[in-house]
Amino acid sequence: MIENKGGKLLLEMEEDDADPGDQHPRCDHGPTVLFYRESQLPGQGYYACSAHRDSKLCNFQLPADQWKGHSSGNSVPERDYPSSSGKPLKPAAPDPTLTLTALSQDKVNAQYFFDEAALNFLANQCKNIGASKVICLGAPRLHFHLRQKLQSFLLDLDERFAAYLGPEEFCLYNMCNNHFFYNRKPFEQFLEATSADQLLIVTDPPFGCRTELISHTLRSLRKLHNKINQLPSTPLSIFFIFPYYSANHIKQEMPEMEMCDYRINYTNHLRYTNVGKQSRFCGSPVRMFTNVPLRLLHLPEEEGYKYCQKCDLHTAKENIHCNRCGICASLNGQLYRHCESCDVCVKPNYVHCKNCRRCTQREGHNCSFYQTKQHCWLCGVQGHIETNCLKFRKRKLMHTNGCLLCGKKNHRERRCTHRKKYFREFHFMNDTTIQCL
Repeated sequence: MIENKGGKLLLEMEEDDADPGDQHPRCDHGPTVLFYRESQLPGQGYYACSAHRDSKLCNFQLPADQWKGHSSGNSVPERDYPSSSGKPLKPAAPDPTLTLTALSQDKVNAQYFFDEAALNFLANQCKNIGASKVICLGAPRLHFHLRQKLQSFLLDLDERFAAYLGPEEFCLYNMCNNHFFYNRKPFEQFLEATSADQLLIVTDPPFGCRTELISHTLRSLRKLHNKINQLPSTPLSIFFIFPYYSANHIKQEMPEMEMCDYRINYTNHLRYTNVGKQSRFCGSPVRMFTNVPLRLLHLPEEEGYKYCQKCDLHTAKENIHCNRCGICASLNGQLYRHCESCDVCVKPNYVHCKNCRRCTQREGHNCSFYQTKQHCWLCGVQGHIETNCLKFRKRKLMHTNGCLLCGKKNHRERRCTHRKKYFREFHFMNDTTIQCL
C-alpha cells in the first residue's frame, strides 16, 4: 500500500512474484491498480486502469469486494508483432519522431520530445558512465538518437514505432504497470549481459504519472535483469526525467536518487523550454534524477553550467554555494538565500513564520494545516513540527528559544551536536531512519 502525496487516494500494486491467482484484475492496458480513500480500509476501494487517468479513455472499474482473486479469463491476450516477419513495415528512418504527429492526450500518452541539446547531453552522460546498453522507457527520440552509437531498446505505449523498429529493439509496453503487450522474449535477450556490459535505464514518463508506479516498474526491471543474469540484488543505473518540484515524491519512493541541475528542454512544449514567449523565467523545470554519483556527470559550460569544487559536481552558473548548508542549494535557477531562523537555504520570495519555524511561500497561511505537511526536525516523522513532537516532549528538556536540544540560536535541531544524546540515526542510500533513545 502506498499513500497518495495529496492525501486523498491510496493505491496498491501487485507484487512481481505474486501467485497468478492473487494478481489484480486486468483491463485492456494490463494489471490494474487498487485505489481507495484514506477513510476506507484496504479492500473497500476499487480497481482501475493504471495508464489512463480519464475514465472516458478506459472505463474499467471494479469494486475491490467483487474481485475474487482469480485471473482466469481476465488476462490480456499477448499481441502479435504488427509484421508477421518481425521486420519493420517501413524503411528505416533516421528518426520518425521528427515527422510523426505527437500524441497529445495529457491524461495518458502525451508525447514531448527532447531537443537536440538534451539528446546530446544524455548521450554524453551515457558515455561518461560507460553505459553499453540503454533501455529507453518512454523516450523514443533518445532511442533513435542512440541506436547508431550503442545498443538501445525502446519500451513505449505508442504502437506506431513497431512500423519502424523490429522486436529486437521495441516492445509495446505500459510503464505504469510493467506490462508487455508483445512477447517479451526479445527484451529478455537484450538484458542478457556479458561482463563488459553496463545497463542504463532512461525514463521520461508523463508528468501526471504516479511516481509510486514508475518506481515500482524500475524495481521490477532491475529484478528481471538480475534474475536473467543470475545476479544478487544489484542496482541498475537510472536517469529519471521529471520536474524538480516532484523531487520529494521521487525521494520518498527512491531515496537513492539525486537531482542533476541540467535543465531538460523539449521541442514541442511551450513551457518546458528556454525559448518562446511562454517559457518560464527560470527555464524548463524538468531535471534528471539519478542514482549515478553526480560527480560523474559533466554539464556543458557553453549552456550555462559550472563546476563547484566544494560540492565536487557540476551545477548551474547562478547557483551559489552555501557554506552553512554545504551545498549549492538552488533547485529552480533562482538565487536562494540562507535563512538564519530556520537554518536552511530558501527561495528569495519566501517569508519566515515563527509559529511554524519554517520559511513559507506567503504570510497569513494556515499554520495548523501547513504543519501537518512538515517533517519534524527531531524525530523525522511527517505530520508535526518540533514544538509538537510528543516523542521528545516526554523528556522535558525543551528550550523555548533557539535550538530545542541545546538552546543555542545559531542553528536548528538538524545540525545540533547534541543529537547523539537523544537520537540514534541510521543512514543508507540517502535515506535516514531516526530512533529516539
